[in-house]
Amino acid sequence: MAGIFDKLSGATKGVSDMSKSASDTSNLKKKIAYEQERIQEVMLEIGKHYYSNPNGDYSALCADIDDRKRRINSMKNELQAIKGVRVCSKCGTKFDEKYTFEFCGKCGTKLVSE
Repeated sequence: MAGIFDKLSGATKGVSDMSKSASDTSNLKKKIAYEQERIQEVMLEIGKHYYSNPNGDYSALCADIDDRKRRINSMKNELQAIKGVRVCSKCGTKFDEKYTFEFCGKCGTKLVSE
């Protein structure tokens, strides 16, 4: 009788883990979409400012875009980690969880462990 409960408990845990993974994936995708929309808004803002003042300083707005792009890349790496994929930060080559080497097989860059 205890064996049945152990199996049910294991199955429940598996479903719970899959549900959490799906929820995390969905949240990350929403955050990425928000950051991409905000980048478009900032670019539009730069265009409006440039039109009225071509010699203005736009470095703060450009820095905002760069920060958002870094966050997007970080979130994309998190998504890949959830899927069990590692991505080389230099060349972008993707490796599944079976690839156990510490360095990229294409360019030799050290792979970051999640």
